[in-house]
Formats: sequence, C-alpha cells, structure tokens
Amino acid sequence: MLNNFLTVKQAAKYLNKSEETIRRYLRKGDFPNAKKESDTQGWRIPIDDLKKIPSKEKSTNFQYPNDYSAGTSHEKVSETVALAYKAVTLTDPSEELVGILSHIGIHRTLEILLIMQLSPTKVKNPPAFIKKAISKGWTTDTVPIKQNRNVARIQSVPQSQPERKIPFYNWLED
Repeated sequence: MLNNFLTVKQAAKYLNKSEETIRRYLRKGDFPNAKKESDTQGWRIPIDDLKKIPSKEKSTNFQYPNDYSAGTSHEKVSETVALAYKAVTLTDPSEELVGILSHIGIHRTLEILLIMQLSPTKVKNPPAFIKKAISKGWTTDTVPIKQNRNVARIQSVPQSQPERKIPFYNWLED
C-alpha cells in the first residue's frame, strides 16, 4: 500500500464491496484522483476518493439478514446466483463461476440450472456443463442428450455383409 493509496482489492475490502464494483466506479470516473501506473501494478485509489462515496453505498458492520435494499444490484445478482447454484448442486460455486453466471443474468442462470436438473444423467462437472450450455445456447426445449459412444460405433459399421462366393456347407445337417 502506497502512502494513502489503496489497490482495487484493498478498496473493495475498505468499502465492503466487490472488486468488480470498484472497477465499475473507476470506469464511471467516481475516483477522479486514481492512477494506473502500469498493468502489473494496477490502479491506485486515494483514500480521500473512497470517502467521497455516498454514505448510503457504504456498508456498516450491522446487516439485516433479509435486507435486500443494501448493496448494488450486481451484488444482489451475485448473491442470488450463488444461492441458486448451491441449491442445485449442493456445493459452493467458485468466484469465477459466480462471475460468469452473474454476467449472464439471473434468468438465464436459473434456466441453465434447470437444464442441469433435467439432465437424465447426473452432471459430474457442473462448471464445464454450465460453460458449454452458455456457449451452445442450450434452452429447456433443447435439453442435451448424451449419446452412448458404443452405439455410435455400431451404427457406423456397414449393416450388410458381403456375399460369400464359396457356398457354405453345414456338415451337421447331413
């Protein structure tokens, strides 16, 4: 930490916000005295700029358990996405996955999680399934069906066998 300057991560912790929220503030110009010396060092935000954030956006130590009025809409979406993911997979999502799902929105996230639930076989790798569902544009109408690889190989073998030129003689029938 430089003298009276904080990194994006430190500023997020200071304001009790996500790092993405701090970056959004930077893009909007809410921190006019912030500096970016290089890509490796990142942004340096003066503490004085952080104190200028309106008091309604600053978080307090006291939080109501069901208070959804506090925080930004991005934080609400992230929290809702994480909760939905936990409900479907019974595991905590990674920060990367929460970021991906928050980016696509809660409606699309719930649709993808429903597709996962409708899958006839248990999904072994939920993050990979979710990324593929996003990239392929799966919907609840186009639920993916896993094909058995052995069936595909059998179907690729020609069904008719060539005729024998030598007559077949069954000596057991004589």
